Amino acid sequence: MKPKFKVVKKLKNLEKRVQAVKNMYDVTFLTAKISKDMEKEVGLRFRNEVDPEGRPWKGLAVSTLNRRQGLTRAQRKVKTRRRRGKTYKEIEAEMGLDKGGASSLFRAGKKRQSTRPKILQDQGYLRGSIKARHTKTEAIVGTSMKYAAVHNFGSPKRKIPQRRFMGLNRGQRIKYKDWIIKWKKGQLR
Repeated sequence: MKPKFKVVKKLKNLEKRVQAVKNMYDVTFLTAKISKDMEKEVGLRFRNEVDPEGRPWKGLAVSTLNRRQGLTRAQRKVKTRRRRGKTYKEIEAEMGLDKGGASSLFRAGKKRQSTRPKILQDQGYLRGSIKARHTKTEAIVGTSMKYAAVHNFGSPKRKIPQRRFMGLNRGQRIKYKDWIIKWKKGQLR
């Protein structure tokens, strides 16, 4: 019985070695692994709202927050004036509203969102468009959305701040270099 067990054990080791050699010559295994990991990292950046280095994205503009909360134009005007320290009485006089009109705008308006709106995820199209693919020599993560570059790099002309979600950080570079070394040795799984 013992000799058979040793033979089976040696065959299992041989099978692992053969698979490692196959993986060593199949570069698409490596590029597929790297591209999937890069896609996962971009998804984490959207979830945590940080750039590749872990710095938080710049917050949303007041106008964007108001639009997402479903406030009417009159409600936004009242909210802006309240932020500037004016009383409801002063606002009603400025806007020509009846007594109690400024505060009643919020009671009659849409219900506000209970959670903080997510940055770059109004409808979720950009985040959902991030896809990974690979070739024999490349690991690629990208999007087909035309406005992605404007958000990733920013646009001072259009007053859109830079909120990087694409790119490699130092930790990823080290991890992928380690994977390449392991792949060359036939140890990457």
